[in-house]
Amino acid sequence: MVIEALAVTGVMEQVVNAMSPLFEGWLGLPAVTGIPLIFGILRKELALILLRDALKLEGMTLGDLSHPQMIVFSLVTMIYIPCIATIAACVRELGWKKALFITFFDIGLALLLGGIAYRILIPFM
Repeated sequence: MVIEALAVTGVMEQVVNAMSPLFEGWLGLPAVTGIPLIFGILRKELALILLRDALKLEGMTLGDLSHPQMIVFSLVTMIYIPCIATIAACVRELGWKKALFITFFDIGLALLLGGIAYRILIPFM
């Protein structure tokens, strides 16, 4: 519902356009794939379903992504911070500074490795 509401209000288009250099340029993914990665932090296991729904907003399907693009998306999803519950547990156990560091480190590492994987997989596209 949230994704649909953001699409109807035009917020989704602004977010997609702002993230385009990162997702299209660095990760080799359609810009719209940033949406499930952002909302995937709420419930990581739903990232693929969110990807399907986000692609549908652009008139695409999962079949429109190449195998290397699916690998990059999966890699980034697996490495970045598991979910908001994990972040909350880290805050409780380690404090907000360490939890924030861990969160941003995990996201940065996932994006870095996703970009490297994309460059390795370019010949297979």
